[in-house]
Amino acid sequence: MPTDRKKAPEGCYWRGSTLWARFTIAGKEYRFSLKTGDPVIARSRQAAEHARITAAASFGDDRKRWEDALEEWGSYIVHHIGERTFKRYLGSLEVLDPNLTGMFVDEIDDDTVAAIIKARRAKKVTTATIRRDLTALSSVLAFAVDEKWRRGNPALEAQQSRRMKERRDPIVLPEDRDIAIAVDRAPGNFKFLIRAALLTGCRQEELVTLERRHVDLTREAISVLGKGNKRRVVSLSEEAVALFREIPVSMVTRRVFWHSDGQPFRNVATRFSLYGRQLAEEAAKKGGEFRRFRFHDLRHRFAVDYLRIGRGGIYELQHELGHTSLKVTEGYLAFLTAEEAQAAKEAAAQKTAQVYRFSPTDNV
Repeated sequence: MPTDRKKAPEGCYWRGSTLWARFTIAGKEYRFSLKTGDPVIARSRQAAEHARITAAASFGDDRKRWEDALEEWGSYIVHHIGERTFKRYLGSLEVLDPNLTGMFVDEIDDDTVAAIIKARRAKKVTTATIRRDLTALSSVLAFAVDEKWRRGNPALEAQQSRRMKERRDPIVLPEDRDIAIAVDRAPGNFKFLIRAALLTGCRQEELVTLERRHVDLTREAISVLGKGNKRRVVSLSEEAVALFREIPVSMVTRRVFWHSDGQPFRNVATRFSLYGRQLAEEAAKKGGEFRRFRFHDLRHRFAVDYLRIGRGGIYELQHELGHTSLKVTEGYLAFLTAEEAQAAKEAAAQKTAQVYRFSPTDNV
């Protein structure tokens, strides 16, 4: 026996100059040549074959490939979640499909999920988006577990790991001048959408899906469909009521916000980002300045001003914004003085007019 050869990996042994595998599954012993003398290659081949035989012993001839599991999951889940959530899941799963097609659903493990996360990060995808993708994958794997097609849910475990904790972008408050420029130069009905975000604090998806039947100007309120398909009522200031009266109505759509011949707005954040870049470039050419901000930053500006002017307290703001956790809402207190913050914690809701007044801006 040569004395210079390396130690055989666990589950392997030497037979001459070749490494063999040896393990027992379900009371049956398996021995076979790994056809290599390299311990690294032997370990990989042994692990792959061990996993294959284990899966065959556990799931037999009923092993489900990813594509088949996905189809059966879709037929089931479409009746148990909202339409928007289902569409979002399908979008995420379409992105993940190249990593999973051809695999048996019981083969998807921690390494598979880790490879997916690594690939998404390489494309500069945010942690929030990766978490949404994992939520969709977790739903399919949970269904597979219930159907006895696999054991465990590595996507759910990855979501709960410290590495996947969602890091929130810093709060940025756009200034009056830049907001006014954005509104004044906005094409068509886009300006109404921008102003509505500022005056209501609603998320972009809540606004673009808002229908006229959910606007009650008598009560000075709108009813929006928020995260998790939870509906909430958002109060309107005097200026917000005036804005909604000003928005033209299209007979082609029920949506409040529309463009062209009644088409709903899509990809608002991306569209607004490109629009902001255009405004900044135009301003630079004229020797001026336009400080770009995100569409979502209008929500932040609404929240801080809501507390600053005493329109309501922190608990009322939590409801207006649709935050599940008060801790998230309390993040806006950092933008107030000590006196304003204390008042926000103690204040009762009041009905006051908003403070935004826009006029055409000639200078950029």
